[in-house]
Amino acid sequence: MGAFCFSLISDQANATYISAIQKVSSDLLSQKSNTLIAMRISVAALGLFLISIALLTIIGNIENRRSQRTVILQSPHGDILVSLSAIEDFSRVVKNEVKGVKDISSRVTANKKGLTVSAKVALYSDRSVADVTQEVQESIIKYIQYTLGIDAPVKPTITVSKVVYKTADDGDTK
Repeated sequence: MGAFCFSLISDQANATYISAIQKVSSDLLSQKSNTLIAMRISVAALGLFLISIALLTIIGNIENRRSQRTVILQSPHGDILVSLSAIEDFSRVVKNEVKGVKDISSRVTANKKGLTVSAKVALYSDRSVADVTQEVQESIIKYIQYTLGIDAPVKPTITVSKVVYKTADDGDTK
């Protein structure tokens, strides 16, 4: 199909393809029974083939994304699959562990280079943003390395989405 599209650039090939397409369409519309049935079967087979290629590509992409949502850990007894959503639970631990964090949402992705950890935090204004984000990063690193039992370096990216003034109603008992 790609070769067909590229060959349409040439004027000579363009005229040849147009005349061939006109012949096929006129034969399909004519009432010649022996060529009509053969051509319709050929066109239907080509259409089914192209549709099946498209569907298999979509299914393959979905399976590839699904397999990337787990981390494989090696143990003496076999492989251990850890869901990335289980790793993303560090947000609850960090929120309880680090003073000054109002809210945190996280995203962990796995690729060939390792884990990519990103967190979006809302902080209270009673502490330095630099200090709190550094504590959040250290807490994330400690949690992931302890949970997965790995020594690989983890460099979380922290995005401060909001700094909120802390009122007396905010129950921060940490």
